[in-house]
Amino acid sequence: MIDPELQRLAGEVRGLLAEGLEALAQAGETTTSLRQALQDLEGPFLLVVAGEFNSGKSSLLNALLGRELLREGVTPTTDRIQWIAYGEEPGSRALEPGLVVLRLPHPLLKDVHLVDTPGTNAVIEHHQILTERFLPRADLILFTTSADRPYTASERDFLELIRGWGKKVVLVVNKLDLLGPDEAAEVLAYVREQAARTLGVEPPVFGVSARRARAGEDGGVKELEAFIERVLREEAARIKLGSPLGVLERLLEQGGERLGREAEALAAELETCARLEALLARHERRVREEFRGQTAQLREVVGAVRRRAARWLDETLRFGRLFDLMNASKIQKSFEAEVVGEAHRELERKIQESLAWLARAERDLLASALDLLNTRGGARAYDDGAPTLSEQVTQALEAYDPEAEARDLQGLLSRALQHTALAELGAVGLGAGLALALHGLAADVTGVTAGLVAAVLGLSILPRRKRAAQRRVDEGLDRLERELSEGLEATLEGELARSAARFRALYRDRCAELQDRQQTLQALRERLQELRRRAGALRIELEA
Repeated sequence: MIDPELQRLAGEVRGLLAEGLEALAQAGETTTSLRQALQDLEGPFLLVVAGEFNSGKSSLLNALLGRELLREGVTPTTDRIQWIAYGEEPGSRALEPGLVVLRLPHPLLKDVHLVDTPGTNAVIEHHQILTERFLPRADLILFTTSADRPYTASERDFLELIRGWGKKVVLVVNKLDLLGPDEAAEVLAYVREQAARTLGVEPPVFGVSARRARAGEDGGVKELEAFIERVLREEAARIKLGSPLGVLERLLEQGGERLGREAEALAAELETCARLEALLARHERRVREEFRGQTAQLREVVGAVRRRAARWLDETLRFGRLFDLMNASKIQKSFEAEVVGEAHRELERKIQESLAWLARAERDLLASALDLLNTRGGARAYDDGAPTLSEQVTQALEAYDPEAEARDLQGLLSRALQHTALAELGAVGLGAGLALALHGLAADVTGVTAGLVAAVLGLSILPRRKRAAQRRVDEGLDRLERELSEGLEATLEGELARSAARFRALYRDRCAELQDRQQTLQALRERLQELRRRAGALRIELEA
């Protein structure tokens, strides 16, 4: 009759293993050992015998089976795994290099298969590889140590490896006949204490003498046989179900650790992304602040025109120059020569210098980014064969042409001024456009003074015309200064937007990919942690 509780547990184990396989595959972990453990649920109970060579593994198996089946010796006697299963007729067959199946008509083998492994400290390297290959498949591990060399450092290391797979372990201290009763008790206590410290739980420990058992004496082997038979009778099903859980927990732990390392690497790369964004923000603040200094020079030029205009009005609009005021053309030329002068060329030079400075700013940004990447290490390439971020920034820096960028900026300025009185800048050029604007100011002033003599000469007329002319000058210069400032501000913001777009294009896709991967990793890590928690809880339930 099937135990309903065991049937429930079996269903939960299988379901959890299926979830684990899916999650581990998504995490990029190799699941071969877990798939094998899942297949082994349908197979016989697997008892793996492990230990250092010359610890008496083969002699112990010969004693358990009552036959001299396996070679014994003081040096490594086998470089392959021997899988011992039931068969009506004795025989052996090599399944693959390093694995031989022995079939024997022994009743114990109807319920359990035995695996004899190479010594854990064998000098031939693939011995240990073969041993580790079968650890995930073991349901119970019979670990032998020799009474004359109990619990060596390599044995401790191997038990730590076993613990990582969550396997049940029975320790067998062989060759106990070499010691007296007190020494034997002391060795058994020592092995029990050390094994408990290594495994985290106190395992069963048996002292045996395989040599005496083969000579027909007890040698402690019967007690070990009875223990194995009881385990097979009372605990085999639960141990069998718990075995793949140990494999699952091990792989979940490994997967979580690997994902953790990847998450740390991603965090470092995303920190580089954040630093690049911070660099861009600092760059934009600095450019805005320093560009104000550039445009302040324009106000100085306009201010000089304003001061010259005030002096010219004081000197020109007075009764002593009434006859000069009758000649409008002469007045306009005088204003252009004495007030406007070379202001348009000076304004043009200042604007060109500002645009050239702004054009060079992006090159400075790229150079700062390259310094940052070289200090922190360039972000990885998007895919194999693609350039790293450092290489991309280097290419962008080498290809950057400040002069071409300055010409583009002049186009931006022209477009920014197209709905102002300076719209003609785009058609006639910067210098000519500024000259037209200032000459228009001269015409405005001349219009104020025109017909002044023809008017009734009263003492109040000339001062009023002078004030009107001053207003025209101030209004014209205010408009010129405002429109130039607004145009340059629009050009600045347009250039910063273009520069930021080009700069972000270097790392945007990669950083977005990193953020997506970070979110995926976080979800995977949380899933692996949850599966590990459930596996641990289910294991406790099986052991209850």
